[in-house]
Amino acid sequence: MAIGARSIGRIAYASLMNDTDHTTTPLFLAVGHCGPDGWMLRTAIQRVIPEAVVEDITGEAGLDERLGRAADRPVVLLVNRKLDGDFDAVDGIELIERRRDGRHVSMLVTNLPDAAAAAEAAGALPGFGKSDLHGESTSNALREAVEAAVTRGPA
Repeated sequence: MAIGARSIGRIAYASLMNDTDHTTTPLFLAVGHCGPDGWMLRTAIQRVIPEAVVEDITGEAGLDERLGRAADRPVVLLVNRKLDGDFDAVDGIELIERRRDGRHVSMLVTNLPDAAAAAEAAGALPGFGKSDLHGESTSNALREAVEAAVTRGPA
C-alpha cells in the first residue's frame, strides 16, 4: 500500500490514483467506520444508488484532502457515531458540528435516537442505524441526502 493510502482508506486508494470526479456522480464518504462496516455501507448505498462512489475515510487529513478534490460533485458524509480512526473530533456528532458549513451534507450512522437527534441539531440530515441499513427508510434517506448535496452545489 502506498504512503497516504491508509489515512484515506483502502476502498478509496484506487480512486485516488485515477481521480475523475464528475459533477453528477454522488460521492459518499464513510467517515470513521471500521473496515467491515465500510463494506456494508458501500453495498447498501450502491444497491440504492448504483452510480455512487463510496470511499472509506479513516482520518481527518484524508477527509480534508478528499473534500478538497471533490469541489464539483455532490458529497454526502456518512459519519459513524463513534469514530474509528485518527480524527480531531471526539465523536461523529462533534465532527458534523465542526464541518456543518461545508458544501457537503452529513448524516450520522447510529441506532441511538438521542445521538441521531444531537446530530440533526448539529446540522446533519436525518441519518439511519446499521440495524436498518437495508430498510426502505434508509433508501429514502440516502436518496434525499444526494438531492440535498446537489442542491448545495459548488461554493
